[in-house]
Amino acid sequence: METLADDVVLHSAVTSALFEGKETVADLYAAVLDSFQHVEVIDEFESGDTHAFFWRGRIEGRFVEGSDRFRLDAEGRVREITIVGRPLSGLATFLTGIGYRFARRRRGRAIAVALRLPTLPLPPLFALMDPLSRWLARPRGARRRASSAPLERPRRDRP
Repeated sequence: METLADDVVLHSAVTSALFEGKETVADLYAAVLDSFQHVEVIDEFESGDTHAFFWRGRIEGRFVEGSDRFRLDAEGRVREITIVGRPLSGLATFLTGIGYRFARRRRGRAIAVALRLPTLPLPPLFALMDPLSRWLARPRGARRRASSAPLERPRRDRP
Protein backbone atom coordinates (compact mmCIF):
# COMPACT_ATOMS: atom_id res chain seq x y z
CA MET A 1 0.00 0.00 0.00
CA GLU A 2 2.88 2.35 0.70
CA THR A 3 3.93 2.16 -2.98
CA LEU A 4 0.62 3.74 -4.09
CA ALA A 5 0.12 7.47 -4.53
CA ASP A 6 -2.84 8.88 -2.60
CA ASP A 7 -4.63 9.73 -5.87
CA VAL A 8 -3.78 6.50 -7.74
CA VAL A 9 -6.19 5.48 -10.52
CA LEU A 10 -6.68 1.91 -11.78
CA HIS A 11 -8.18 1.09 -15.20
CA SER A 12 -9.66 -2.41 -15.04
CA ALA A 13 -9.59 -5.19 -17.63
CA VAL A 14 -13.26 -6.03 -17.03
CA THR A 15 -15.10 -2.77 -16.40
CA SER A 16 -14.98 0.82 -17.60
CA ALA A 17 -15.37 2.05 -14.02
CA LEU A 18 -12.27 3.69 -12.60
CA PHE A 19 -10.93 2.58 -9.23
CA GLU A 20 -9.59 5.70 -7.54
CA GLY A 21 -7.63 6.30 -4.37
CA LYS A 22 -5.05 4.43 -2.36
CA GLU A 23 -7.50 2.54 -0.12
CA THR A 24 -9.72 1.40 -3.01
CA VAL A 25 -6.82 0.21 -5.17
CA ALA A 26 -5.16 -1.52 -2.20
CA ASP A 27 -8.44 -3.36 -1.46
CA LEU A 28 -8.71 -4.37 -5.11
CA TYR A 29 -5.16 -5.77 -5.22
CA ALA A 30 -5.78 -7.63 -1.95
CA ALA A 31 -8.81 -9.27 -3.62
CA VAL A 32 -6.68 -10.05 -6.71
CA LEU A 33 -3.96 -11.73 -4.68
CA ASP A 34 -6.53 -13.65 -2.63
CA SER A 35 -8.27 -14.90 -5.80
CA PHE A 36 -5.34 -16.47 -7.64
CA GLN A 37 -4.70 -20.17 -7.05
CA HIS A 38 -1.47 -19.73 -8.97
CA VAL A 39 0.13 -16.72 -10.62
CA GLU A 40 3.53 -16.12 -12.14
CA VAL A 41 5.15 -13.08 -13.72
CA ILE A 42 6.58 -14.09 -17.09
CA ASP A 43 8.04 -10.80 -18.34
CA GLU A 44 8.81 -7.27 -17.16
CA PHE A 45 9.64 -4.01 -18.94
CA GLU A 46 10.32 -0.42 -17.98
CA SER A 47 10.79 2.86 -19.79
CA GLY A 48 11.21 6.01 -17.74
CA ASP A 49 8.35 6.27 -15.25
CA THR A 50 6.35 3.49 -16.95
CA HIS A 51 6.67 -0.16 -15.91
CA ALA A 52 4.82 -3.24 -17.15
CA PHE A 53 4.72 -6.89 -16.26
CA PHE A 54 3.05 -9.82 -17.96
CA TRP A 55 1.56 -12.62 -15.88
CA ARG A 56 -0.45 -15.81 -16.16
CA GLY A 57 -2.28 -17.91 -13.63
CA ARG A 58 -5.44 -19.66 -12.50
CA ILE A 59 -8.50 -18.29 -10.79
CA GLU A 60 -11.17 -20.77 -9.75
CA GLY A 61 -9.52 -23.36 -11.99
CA ARG A 62 -9.60 -21.20 -15.14
CA PHE A 63 -6.56 -20.01 -17.07
CA VAL A 64 -6.10 -16.25 -17.30
CA GLU A 65 -3.19 -14.11 -18.45
CA GLY A 66 -2.59 -10.43 -18.81
CA SER A 67 -0.42 -7.47 -18.10
CA ASP A 68 -0.33 -4.59 -15.67
CA ARG A 69 1.14 -1.25 -16.76
CA PHE A 70 1.85 1.28 -14.07
CA ARG A 71 3.17 4.82 -14.09
CA LEU A 72 5.05 6.43 -11.24
CA ASP A 73 4.79 9.96 -9.91
CA ALA A 74 7.77 12.23 -9.16
CA GLU A 75 8.21 10.57 -5.74
CA GLY A 76 8.32 7.08 -7.28
CA ARG A 77 4.84 6.05 -6.10
CA VAL A 78 2.32 4.34 -8.39
CA ARG A 79 -0.08 6.96 -9.80
CA GLU A 80 -1.79 5.02 -12.61
CA ILE A 81 -2.39 1.32 -13.33
CA THR A 82 -3.91 -0.24 -16.44
CA ILE A 83 -4.74 -3.95 -16.48
CA VAL A 84 -5.51 -6.00 -19.60
CA GLY A 85 -6.19 -9.72 -19.86
CA ARG A 86 -7.35 -12.70 -21.87
CA PRO A 87 -9.16 -15.01 -22.69
CA LEU A 88 -12.72 -13.85 -22.25
CA SER A 89 -13.59 -16.89 -20.11
CA GLY A 90 -10.64 -16.05 -17.87
CA LEU A 91 -11.68 -12.41 -17.62
CA ALA A 92 -15.19 -13.48 -16.68
CA THR A 93 -13.67 -15.59 -13.90
CA PHE A 94 -11.56 -12.57 -12.95
CA LEU A 95 -14.82 -10.64 -12.59
CA THR A 96 -16.65 -13.32 -10.59
CA GLY A 97 -13.72 -14.29 -8.34
CA ILE A 98 -12.06 -10.95 -7.72
CA GLY A 99 -15.28 -8.95 -7.88
CA TYR A 100 -16.82 -11.08 -5.14
CA ARG A 101 -13.80 -10.72 -2.86
CA PHE A 102 -13.53 -6.98 -3.53
CA ALA A 103 -17.24 -6.42 -2.85
CA ARG A 104 -17.04 -8.50 0.33
CA ARG A 105 -14.12 -6.37 1.62
CA ARG A 106 -15.84 -3.08 0.77
CA ARG A 107 -19.59 -3.73 1.20
CA GLY A 108 -20.06 -7.02 3.06
CA ARG A 109 -20.92 -10.62 2.24
CA ALA A 110 -24.60 -10.10 1.32
CA ILE A 111 -23.78 -7.51 -1.36
CA ALA A 112 -20.88 -9.63 -2.63
CA VAL A 113 -23.14 -12.68 -3.04
CA ALA A 114 -25.85 -10.59 -4.73
CA LEU A 115 -23.28 -9.31 -7.24
CA ARG A 116 -21.65 -12.72 -7.80
CA LEU A 117 -24.73 -14.87 -8.46
CA PRO A 118 -25.77 -13.31 -11.79
CA THR A 119 -22.18 -13.48 -13.09
CA LEU A 120 -21.51 -17.16 -12.30
CA PRO A 121 -22.73 -18.46 -15.70
CA LEU A 122 -20.37 -16.15 -17.62
CA PRO A 123 -17.06 -18.09 -17.38
CA PRO A 124 -18.45 -21.43 -18.63
CA LEU A 125 -20.58 -19.65 -21.23
CA PHE A 126 -17.57 -17.80 -22.64
CA ALA A 127 -15.48 -21.01 -22.49
CA LEU A 128 -17.91 -22.50 -25.01
CA MET A 129 -16.50 -20.01 -27.52
CA ASP A 130 -13.00 -21.57 -27.38
CA PRO A 131 -13.73 -24.61 -29.61
CA LEU A 132 -15.67 -22.41 -32.03
CA SER A 133 -12.81 -19.92 -32.18
CA ARG A 134 -10.27 -22.68 -32.89
CA TRP A 135 -12.53 -23.98 -35.69
CA LEU A 136 -12.94 -20.48 -37.17
CA ALA A 137 -9.17 -19.86 -37.03
CA ARG A 138 -8.33 -22.99 -39.05
CA PRO A 139 -7.74 -22.46 -42.77
CA ARG A 140 -10.70 -23.40 -44.95
CA GLY A 141 -10.70 -27.07 -45.83
CA ALA A 142 -8.13 -27.93 -43.14
CA ARG A 143 -9.00 -30.99 -41.13
CA ARG A 144 -8.48 -31.32 -37.43
CA ARG A 145 -5.52 -33.50 -36.55
CA ALA A 146 -6.62 -36.77 -34.99
CA SER A 147 -4.20 -36.31 -32.08
CA SER A 148 -5.67 -33.00 -30.85
CA ALA A 149 -8.55 -32.99 -28.41
CA PRO A 150 -11.27 -30.58 -29.62
CA LEU A 151 -12.16 -29.11 -26.22
CA GLU A 152 -8.77 -28.97 -24.51
CA ARG A 153 -6.60 -25.87 -24.28
CA PRO A 154 -3.07 -26.28 -25.62
CA ARG A 155 -0.62 -27.35 -22.91
CA ARG A 156 1.58 -24.29 -23.45
CA ASP A 157 -1.25 -22.06 -22.11
CA ARG A 158 -1.26 -23.76 -18.74
CA PRO A 159 1.00 -22.46 -15.95
